[in-house]
Amino acid sequence: MSPQYIRDYLLENFGDSGKLSANNAEFIMPSLFIPDDWKRHLSINIETGLWQCFKSGKKGNFVGFYAEVEGISYLKAQTDLILKNFDFIGVEPIAEEKVPKKNAEIDPSSLTPINIESAYSEDAAVQNAWSFLFGRKLFNEETFESEPFYLCSEGRFAGRLIIPFAKDGSVYYFQARALGDQSPKYLNPASEGAVRSSDVLYPFDESQDYVVVCEGPLDAVALLRQRINATCTIGSSCSKAQAEILRDFGGKIILGYDNDAAGQKGIRSFERLRKEMRMTGFAVCPPPSGYKDWNEAHIDGENLNSWVVNNSVPYDFEYQIKAGLN
Repeated sequence: MSPQYIRDYLLENFGDSGKLSANNAEFIMPSLFIPDDWKRHLSINIETGLWQCFKSGKKGNFVGFYAEVEGISYLKAQTDLILKNFDFIGVEPIAEEKVPKKNAEIDPSSLTPINIESAYSEDAAVQNAWSFLFGRKLFNEETFESEPFYLCSEGRFAGRLIIPFAKDGSVYYFQARALGDQSPKYLNPASEGAVRSSDVLYPFDESQDYVVVCEGPLDAVALLRQRINATCTIGSSCSKAQAEILRDFGGKIILGYDNDAAGQKGIRSFERLRKEMRMTGFAVCPPPSGYKDWNEAHIDGENLNSWVVNNSVPYDFEYQIKAGLN
């Protein structure tokens, strides 16, 4: 998060009641958690956005502070702040004088939407991208459209499938997947100040009472195609920033990492993080046996909705014993 944005936001919203420290490194203001706090017990670091209320003992990052002030969820706050500070595909979704200059990773003119019309394209690269999505059954079978996905033709991501992370019609992150023998298989945004993959989750429905957390966005899309509320951590490890979003979700968390050693390691790591952050317990449901991931099972026609309902189990001592024996 840009220190300039943090400074401007605090001065605009709390300039009358708070003030910058002598060295401009901290913003001191009345606590959000104590009525009539004229002694100003809350301090926010302008550089990092980390804050602490010295009276109540509460503390956190700027995303949590922004969510508290605006009265919105942690996920909504994070998405808002990303959109106000960065621009990954050249779109300017929010125009504010105080917003710092955005970092466009992709020229929009280099993007081709991959949809039903792509099947008739004379461009071999577009056909290849369409075949990839069609073969993985990632098009919506009702509308026969994708989220959508895009094919990038120029720059660092040329020849790759762009997988957008979009919320309320605005893209806040993306992954670029290789369609051929390019290495590595996935590329993430890397411009100066860009959001890290460990800071975001694939968008999911916050109103549902559960969410399946898988590893990659294509697995999340495969689950969504079968009407399963799903997200992904972009790998088999959940970061603290991602756990903050899940903690705020409030519904049942079902960890659906892959059937391999990395997946089991990720589950154990999440359990340690859950305890550290005082989150409630979670359930575990790997992809169906015999499949390496959710998308592979989806391609084969497995009923993943039924699988999740019947095979989600609490991550408890009994599960740990069974996992240790397997």
